[in-house]
Amino acid sequence: MRRLCRAIAYLVLVTPAFAETDAFNLGVLGAEGLPIRKPAEELKLPRGSVAIQVTNILEGTPAQGGGLEKGDIIVGVGPTFLSKKMDPIYQFVDLLEQASSRKDAQVTLSISREGKPQAIKLKLPSLGAHAAQCPVGCARCEKLVEESLQFLVSQQAADGSFPIGLGGTNGQVVVTCLAGLAMLASGSTPKEGPYAENIQKAAAWVAENCGKERDMMGERPGGANWNQTNWAYGYSPLFLCEVYRLDPTPELEQRLTEIMQQIEKNQEASGGWAHGPGGPNALNYLELQIVGNFCLSSLGALKRSGFKPSQQVIDKGIAYMIDTSGGDGGIGYSNHPGQKGMGDPGRTALGILGMSLLEQQKHPFYARMSSFFKRTIKDLTTGHVSPVQHYVSAGFACMWLGTAYWKEFMEQFRLEILAARRPDGTFSARPTEESKALHSNTDRELGACWTTASYALILQLPKGKLKLLTTGQK
Repeated sequence: MRRLCRAIAYLVLVTPAFAETDAFNLGVLGAEGLPIRKPAEELKLPRGSVAIQVTNILEGTPAQGGGLEKGDIIVGVGPTFLSKKMDPIYQFVDLLEQASSRKDAQVTLSISREGKPQAIKLKLPSLGAHAAQCPVGCARCEKLVEESLQFLVSQQAADGSFPIGLGGTNGQVVVTCLAGLAMLASGSTPKEGPYAENIQKAAAWVAENCGKERDMMGERPGGANWNQTNWAYGYSPLFLCEVYRLDPTPELEQRLTEIMQQIEKNQEASGGWAHGPGGPNALNYLELQIVGNFCLSSLGALKRSGFKPSQQVIDKGIAYMIDTSGGDGGIGYSNHPGQKGMGDPGRTALGILGMSLLEQQKHPFYARMSSFFKRTIKDLTTGHVSPVQHYVSAGFACMWLGTAYWKEFMEQFRLEILAARRPDGTFSARPTEESKALHSNTDRELGACWTTASYALILQLPKGKLKLLTTGQK
């Protein structure tokens, strides 16, 4: 585990400065806070109570307008005290969602300020009720997604790219792919719909910049191998193949062929993939299966698009993926000692997507992965490095595994998603035990386009517009 932590600190290296307090967004309130699972006795709360300490107030939000302050301790909403029967963040956001569904969306927060109890009245936006099968057929979520897509449009550069907090060109390719997929998932195509031009520009930029190696951190200490291009190669076909399905130009066909050949060339002798080619990285290790799973998924997308990736490469890649497992179906970090068998539901979900796209559902390991994912789906919040990336992987996996899996995913994480939603149309990151320990939250530092595109994509997957990536239809 220590080796993995160093890997985050150096390879994701995302943090010149970590936020003073890495906190949860509190949904439509427009504030951030941290749960207090054992409130001080002087608060004189009912037995079994929990609370939330406010760590930040966002500008122009209901929290600011209602006079909530940094340092306030929220103990209840209306007559309801927060209780340990439910995660305090989820419970609080659920109460806010109920309040904002009413026409008169006022809410009274019970707080403690400097040790004194107070009641603060806030005016929330009246957003209407969620549908029973939310987000499917939910007018409220449709509006929420539309506002998020409009935010992404406002962030797209003239050249078609989307900004990223850090991560260099390869990270920017990844974020631009996610933003493009979110727009495609809405029903727009490269030729029609409100986001047609945005999709065209994003696809052109990704096709041109995929694999271009530029410094991720400015300097490359000691001449070590910091190549990160496999991330861009692993993501790009997932977006570009959906574009190609809708607009199969000869130019894009040629570029996808080149990307496919580079993915094959970059496979290590073991069958896995590293952050990029060029030998061991600065921490002297090579393969990591999260990248391997993206490369396999992209080879699957290419194959389903009519391209002919090497079967030998695919077979070696699947064999290496299986070798990372400890036998329970969970996908590990790599097959090396200390990393093999570290089953993670997010990595496993991405493995499910890859094998689905490669039409390997009858492979014996597919059933074992599916079983592991079902047992551990609740642990997605603790995903290594980036919970948001794992949520996206899980959403795609559920589209292939069926309605029961998607229902379980939404039951577990619907309030997680709504908690991350900010009043300005963006989605925020969440803290984890890992981010606290490392003083580095990758999701937060990658920026609002990363998180917003990811959540907007997840909420639209049931629409079925991404026919290549989410259905059995070629």
